[in-house]
Amino acid sequence: MLLFFGLSWARATGLLVSMTLLLLMTSAYAAPKAKLIKFWDDREPASAIQVNHDAWQDILNLYVDDQHASGINRFDYEAVTAGDALKIKTYLDYLQQMEPRQLNSLEAQAFWINLYNAIMVDKIVDAYQSGSSRAINRLLRGGLRSTRWNRNVAEVVMQDISLDDIEHGILRPIWKDPRIHFALVTGALSGANVLKTAFDGENNEVLLEQAKNDFFAHPKAVRIEDGRIVLNSVFDWYAEDFAPNKSALLQYVQENAPESTRRSMLGLSRTGFDYTWDLNAPDTQFQLVANIDDDE
Repeated sequence: MLLFFGLSWARATGLLVSMTLLLLMTSAYAAPKAKLIKFWDDREPASAIQVNHDAWQDILNLYVDDQHASGINRFDYEAVTAGDALKIKTYLDYLQQMEPRQLNSLEAQAFWINLYNAIMVDKIVDAYQSGSSRAINRLLRGGLRSTRWNRNVAEVVMQDISLDDIEHGILRPIWKDPRIHFALVTGALSGANVLKTAFDGENNEVLLEQAKNDFFAHPKAVRIEDGRIVLNSVFDWYAEDFAPNKSALLQYVQENAPESTRRSMLGLSRTGFDYTWDLNAPDTQFQLVANIDDDE
């Protein structure tokens, strides 16, 4: 406690809390590597089976605001009725009765993306409907950062499935499309937008491209601050999915950034990363935080 010698206890405690929060907010996140779960690496190219995502589309129609003034899509978790909360769970039950290995590649991709996103929304809606103001306030202040992504949350073909399994064991290694990071909903303001259209196997390419464009359209993706390029932490956590090295990563970002940002990036190489975990609920304020991990 020598650091706080001469300070009052209240001031010392406040300083310690502030320093602890800063460390937590700027510490590197050890993102899981893409590692194929071989059990799921099987599809039927000629399959004509179509998964019905109408129930999920109904939910998106009702509760996603894709015209929010912040430029980030918002999901109105608090407004979800008991009947619609049940509808989400029924949809999830329906998906868990499917055999995704019997689907063609596009149907399977849509299946896993929608399953992931519906599970995330379901968990957040559960917190709201629990009536616990403590749980809700924790979510609003970024409680999802401590989510146990490796906890089993579904069962498909008698296989326990976690969110990590879907993202890092199935979607990333099988499809190898970096745009998946702009389509999977983390519930955070800095994460992927909740698209108002459900993936359905026919619109995958259009929606993945829309998800990427929507992401880059907001300064949460990339901005210039104090002479450095500040990137969303997704480009740090999953850098290898986007490019083989830093130079190629910056080129990828520059190619997709708005024209004004693209011009401002010229001649800059110093980078930083940040991520706002506050919940993407309608009334949450998005702030570009100054606590940035530097990458010299």
